[in-house]
Amino acid sequence: MREPLLMHHGADLCAKAEHFLATIPTKWGVCGAVWKYREETTGNSSGFAQQPSNALLCLLVPPGLTVGELRKQVLRKYPLCDEVLGDKHGGFHPEVVPEWFPELVRYLQSYYANSLRDSSELECVEHWVYWRARLDWSQVTTFGRKVLEATAKIERGSRRTYGEIARALGNAHASRAVGAALGANPWPVLIPCHRVVGKSSLGGFMHHADGSPLNIKRWLLSHEQR
Repeated sequence: MREPLLMHHGADLCAKAEHFLATIPTKWGVCGAVWKYREETTGNSSGFAQQPSNALLCLLVPPGLTVGELRKQVLRKYPLCDEVLGDKHGGFHPEVVPEWFPELVRYLQSYYANSLRDSSELECVEHWVYWRARLDWSQVTTFGRKVLEATAKIERGSRRTYGEIARALGNAHASRAVGAALGANPWPVLIPCHRVVGKSSLGGFMHHADGSPLNIKRWLLSHEQR
């Protein structure tokens, strides 16, 4: 990866690259987060705001890769990508990351440390309302978005089958298409595709952004139960 950019303003960053990478340390290893800035911005939102941020989250790479492997994987998908650097705890200067980035760090570190507060339907809805407007949906098909949005509303500790998701979307014969859409999920565990299982087996879980399969679904579900 090229020398990381350490610009201080989103406009400067946009002039140099199309996407940006930051690595986030967690209990399970390093996660990667890739984002881009909107072409037209409406100003900054505040806190847990109703107005969307001017940056969109494009990809989450779960733990399992070294930092070097993670960088290579991201560059294969986003060749015009630069990296911003933080400290060993996942802290970044606020002017080089999106305003929602600290919330993403908090969520991922809490999730993999299993220290999130007990999920309720209300919390699940609030979580999704916050992130829904901050994701780059341009890379997802219309059907894929419907699948991911339905999956995002599955509460922690619950499961749905591919068939149940298909029927909820009005096509009982679309189980395979649902599985394919979940396999291409750009935002694991933020959208909990591991909570969708087969009728008689857990099914697969596409762990890496390049499509290489690593079935850790059983481990994730067990992790959430503890």
